Amino acid sequence: MNKPFDYDGGKPLIERLIHLFEVRNRIELGELLGVTAGTFSTWTTRETTPYELLIRIHLLTGWPMEYLCFGTGDLTQLKKPTTDADFSEQINKVAEPTLSYSRGVLQIYTIDNGHLAPYEKIEATSNLINHFQPKGHKDCVVVKQHENLLFVDTTQNQANQGQYLFKVNEAHQIGEFKLLPDGNIYLLEDGERYPVDPSVTKIVGKVVSVLQKS
Repeated sequence: MNKPFDYDGGKPLIERLIHLFEVRNRIELGELLGVTAGTFSTWTTRETTPYELLIRIHLLTGWPMEYLCFGTGDLTQLKKPTTDADFSEQINKVAEPTLSYSRGVLQIYTIDNGHLAPYEKIEATSNLINHFQPKGHKDCVVVKQHENLLFVDTTQNQANQGQYLFKVNEAHQIGEFKLLPDGNIYLLEDGERYPVDPSVTKIVGKVVSVLQKS
């Protein structure tokens, strides 16, 4: 029980979902599930298993988790949802809380080819959200970087010292910035420092906390 299962992810899982939903390609699957092409590409590269999405599919269709995760098990329960439109609406909707403790929803973004793209919505307890997000949740953007979640306070858009979400010619990146005594702001990377031109580089917000995968 203390070792993770070898779940399917990436390309095999995507192809399984294409088969299950009887769509022709990733584009149609993405439209159904509300998943971008860039996210599919990330899943493929990193062999990602989107557990939250699979749980939603299971709850809405009754398809066995064993088959969704491993491609094995009882297939007699496999049946297509009523309509694609109905399923798309349900799969991208977060259910009302039914637990005894309060919870909220985090919209997670990824940086996809320089664009800030919606990745997934996850449920979390209000205590966790309040701990990691700064006051005023509407001013916070949560960005997935590798296996970590970066909480970015968009009200802090003047670089001083720390990790920031920024964009150069509308291409988003995460990087370390520092204001030095010469009055200039520098990007610190691989032991080097690069002067920042404020007319080209725009600070979106500061990373104020990081939720790391254990």
